[in-house]
Amino acid sequence: MEQEFEQLSPRSGGKPISSSSGGRWTVVGRSLNIAAIGCLGAATVVLFIQLQAVSYRVASEQQQIDNLKKQIESSENEITYQVEKQKDLTIQNIAGTFTLLTCLVTMMHMTAHLRKMKQPFVQRKILAILWMSPIYGLTSFLSLLLPPSGEPYLMILKDFYESYVIYQFLSFLIAVLGRGDREVVVRKLARHADHLKQPYKWLGCLFHPHPEESDEALARAVLLECQVLAMQFVFFRPATAIANFVLELVGVGDNNNDNQWAFFYSPQFFILLIQNASVFLAFSGLLKFYHAVRDDLAWCQPLAKFLTIKAVVFMTFWQGLAISILFHASQAEQSNTDDDDDSGSTSGGYSASYIQHIIICMEMLFFAAAHWCVFPAEEWEEGYKATHEAPGFGFKDFGSDVGLIIDSGKRSAQARREKQSASANGKEGSSYESMDAGSGEELNGDRSLV
Repeated sequence: MEQEFEQLSPRSGGKPISSSSGGRWTVVGRSLNIAAIGCLGAATVVLFIQLQAVSYRVASEQQQIDNLKKQIESSENEITYQVEKQKDLTIQNIAGTFTLLTCLVTMMHMTAHLRKMKQPFVQRKILAILWMSPIYGLTSFLSLLLPPSGEPYLMILKDFYESYVIYQFLSFLIAVLGRGDREVVVRKLARHADHLKQPYKWLGCLFHPHPEESDEALARAVLLECQVLAMQFVFFRPATAIANFVLELVGVGDNNNDNQWAFFYSPQFFILLIQNASVFLAFSGLLKFYHAVRDDLAWCQPLAKFLTIKAVVFMTFWQGLAISILFHASQAEQSNTDDDDDSGSTSGGYSASYIQHIIICMEMLFFAAAHWCVFPAEEWEEGYKATHEAPGFGFKDFGSDVGLIIDSGKRSAQARREKQSASANGKEGSSYESMDAGSGEELNGDRSLV
């Protein structure tokens, strides 16, 4: 027989509680604990699963954001590349348009000379000179299109033709003066022997007969000296350009030395001295010949012709030097103000030589027009008379027309005043005549009465 124990419960008012009911409550409590733990575990699992889902979603979205950023950067780089490419294409189209117009103007000018080839020995020299503007324009335009490695070859071609044109201009003056006969030139120079300077002594081995023997010998020596001085430029100019190209190709004389005087010990400096000496000798020979016969050549305006050629050579040289100085000054200023800039470009990413080529392409059109004005084909026709009229906007003619109108108004006003004074004098004269007639009648009446 099972023994029962009784307990007093405070909530039952001291009534006894059986051990079986207490066990049930314990089981219930344990079950509730287990259920709570299970619920918490399930909730934890659910939360973990949700957290993992959120983490995966965040990672996926972050991956999408990174991919989108890469696409945006790629699109931005592509757009920037396309914009730069379009800008380069626009600049090249502008330069090409000017170059094409230069070639067309020059071809029309050459065609005019070919149709009126009256003096071939002179006009052949002119045709050689007229090629200068197209060659300058084409070499600069091709330098914009070709890679940088092809630019030195084009510059060698340009330098050669530049020196060749200088000699052709001297040949042009000789041809104009002698009409194709060298002896005529010698005789005309001999007439100015009193102010001809003696030729350089280091050229004495080329003179025969000796310049001191006669005026014609001096004139012949001076003519040969001028030709030699101009011709040496034809050989030295491309030779120095090729030497500079080879030195740059092999890396000799790079400006990696911190010594600021290093350039003056480099081969490039000595080549530059040779170039300047060659230029000086060429132009000294050309000017010596011009000063000797400028009165004989005044009718064809040789100074204007020379300036249009010299302007192409010297203007492009000094212009390129100024652009290079400004470009490097701007580059130094930008590097000082923005050291963290990784672009490494200045002036919109264009180099100084690129800008120089663009400007040359545009300038050659105006030089081609200037050559048309100073080398007219009509100048070599029979009976041509130089007018020496400078081109302009007609302001002088307009001023003369205004002065003519003002003078006409003044003359008209003066004529009216003279007419008025003449009519006034006529009225006074008629009144005086009537008074004289009346007094004469009175005198006649008195006489009749007497």
